Amino acid sequence: MNHDETINKSEQGSFASYANGFQTVPRLGLERITYLMHLLGDPQEKLRCIHVAGTNGKGSTCAFTESILLAAGYTVGKYISPNLVRVNERISLCREEISDEDLNALLDRIAALIPEAEKALGDKISQFEIWTAAAFCYFAEKNPDYVILETGLGGEFDATNVITSNVMSILTQIDLDHVEYLGDTVEKIARTKSKIIKARCESGVTVVADQKASVIDVIREQATLAGTRVIVPETPVSEGTEEIYEIISYGDMRHLRLGLGGIYQMENAANAIACTLALGVSEDAIRKGLAEAKNPARFEMIGTEPPVVYDGGHNPNGVRSLKSSLDRYYPKCERTVVFACMADKDFMPSIDMLNDGYSRFVFTTVQDNPRAMGAEALCRAAAEKGVTGEWAPDLKTALAIARAKGNLVVACGSLYLYKDLF
Repeated sequence: MNHDETINKSEQGSFASYANGFQTVPRLGLERITYLMHLLGDPQEKLRCIHVAGTNGKGSTCAFTESILLAAGYTVGKYISPNLVRVNERISLCREEISDEDLNALLDRIAALIPEAEKALGDKISQFEIWTAAAFCYFAEKNPDYVILETGLGGEFDATNVITSNVMSILTQIDLDHVEYLGDTVEKIARTKSKIIKARCESGVTVVADQKASVIDVIREQATLAGTRVIVPETPVSEGTEEIYEIISYGDMRHLRLGLGGIYQMENAANAIACTLALGVSEDAIRKGLAEAKNPARFEMIGTEPPVVYDGGHNPNGVRSLKSSLDRYYPKCERTVVFACMADKDFMPSIDMLNDGYSRFVFTTVQDNPRAMGAEALCRAAAEKGVTGEWAPDLKTALAIARAKGNLVVACGSLYLYKDLF
């Protein structure tokens, strides 16, 4: 079956259907992925990985780092999650998504091993483990100079942490998210995420985004145990903006234009700069890579007249960053917020932040996702907390309602919502 068809057209119960389905409950632990990778010949051990964990900023930090390394002339693989539109987005080489042919071949290879693995383990291999195994196999075949490896959830027991060595670890901003799995304080979450730091680290460097001192202390403790030195990036300084894109200084480098929109991208760019400087990348490559970075759904301009911005911020820290960007580029501007979220999220803090006297709301539902909060229920729950609005059954209808009001439109609340644009 063509891989594009597997999402909606696979037979119920088939391997392809399972591999592409939504996994409503994360299944953390390294036993399953370790066994599966052994059956595949441990291809992950052949790779030079830059491992990235954190709550917010992972995707953009990965995008900036990828772009800089490509500008420096390296071949770069990248593994990310979740995908926005097509599952192929998760696995890319030099910005080219894995082909359906290659992906189908890898899934067939893995599918043949699943019965043996599950019988031996007495447990079912998870979707994320299947995708992680496919990525490692693909990159081992292609042999890129670097693989940028984004954790799925957490760090210590995330499937990507099956690697036993890396080139570098990067820890982005850490916030309260998935507390039922990772811990109920940012320090506890930082501890589990910091377990991606490896003693077998080629560069001997761990990059940690500037944030709460107690979080950095937890990460520094793990880095010390692993024998790596911690680099906290310098604070970038904005020299101004070009539309929604920041122009920054970092250290002795001036007039660095960022290719990703939003004020919060300055910090993500700083993570990537610190990483690539530690790898000996030139200023010219850093400059070019920052300007050419691509990462959809992060303060992305998706429409004009009126302007329509999409942002995937899905927790209070992410929405706080979105709000800062709105205040910077569209100060005191009337706007219509199209908001959707997952039912297992504490969404009211995010809605309250956006409800600043300039916003009206249209609530909607992420389509074809069992975790999604229903639009009508979301609208009713917000109203009970004093935030009134309209609701629409899907994103396109919600955007039509919002655009008709003639103000700035901001779509946010979930990265999963992005696919409903297409």
